[in-house]
Amino acid sequence: MVRVTVVGAGIAGLTTALYAVTAGHHVVVLDRTDRLGGRGTSQTVEGAPFGYGLHLLHRRGPLMKVIKKISRLPLVLAPPRLDRLHAVNIGPLRPRNNVRLAAQLRKDLRRADGSSEAAQAVALLAGSGVLRYDGRYVALQKQRLAVVGEGWAGLVGRMAAALDEVGVLIEPNCQVNAVEQGRVVLEDGRRFESDVVVLATGASQAARLLKPLDSEALHDVRPVRASTLDALLTSRPLSEKHGVIDPHEGAYIADLANIQPRLKLNGALLSAVMVERAGESVDERNVRFDEFLERTANGWQLHVVHQRKQTNITVQTTGTKPRYDQYVDHGILLAGEWVDCDHELADAAAATGKMCGQNIP
Repeated sequence: MVRVTVVGAGIAGLTTALYAVTAGHHVVVLDRTDRLGGRGTSQTVEGAPFGYGLHLLHRRGPLMKVIKKISRLPLVLAPPRLDRLHAVNIGPLRPRNNVRLAAQLRKDLRRADGSSEAAQAVALLAGSGVLRYDGRYVALQKQRLAVVGEGWAGLVGRMAAALDEVGVLIEPNCQVNAVEQGRVVLEDGRRFESDVVVLATGASQAARLLKPLDSEALHDVRPVRASTLDALLTSRPLSEKHGVIDPHEGAYIADLANIQPRLKLNGALLSAVMVERAGESVDERNVRFDEFLERTANGWQLHVVHQRKQTNITVQTTGTKPRYDQYVDHGILLAGEWVDCDHELADAAAATGKMCGQNIP
């Protein structure tokens, strides 16, 4: 049995802990906040799950497999539909009343033609702001990306409950200052002795903790920053649309209440994202974002029950990412969306967490 300290209680950290304890190791999880799940979670306000931008769960992805492994309670999932997703300058991505246009759009999407605005729109939404013509691109077209009825807090809650059942300690409010050959040093002076440390934090915190070992750690990992809005309204400014996507602006807005009827909301639950442009300031991007919101959801500000707006948040990373075992000789493993694997977003967090948990040296 190996003593394992997991730094970070997001999806990557919780997945690591689940697989490590299953392998027979003693596991402790440390998190700098008292809220599990990191940004891959949600908070219920007025009966609506508020997250940090739109999160779509891949029905066949690594995270879904983790949830099925630990919980028999079925998830209530609802996918955005192409006939109710609109692209700017096109309209519905699968029009019902124009056979010729529908056939052309279907052809463009099948070819993953990067010059097609329809393909760009699907890639932007599936990639959460990054144009990717990969598995998630195909999954969105096949209705395999879905809004979770209980919110992502429900997924995190299932993972936390599974860890609690097997006695894994999750310590909140732990600010980690340093990692030294299996020893984790906290800001308040406490030390956790272990054989292996798994860094399942965000990329910037991981780079800081790795700096004494490697001054160039994560140098080639680039954050994708964005402005986001999540808002509960008394009206439905998108009418019956599931969402509106503008590839030229690098933005999209969705109404989760339209996509997921099990939420049983009287008004809209909007979730919008606009990603940064090269050389653009945060203020410039937020001006564009406000203009996009006004164009696509005119008058939404007049009907707000609750809103959460982020002016500059990292939604994912790109670039050359490190292997999960790159620092194994120093007793450190890496897990997170920013670690190299065959998946993206929350599925990357779950996949790298599984790799760490199953390969504790």
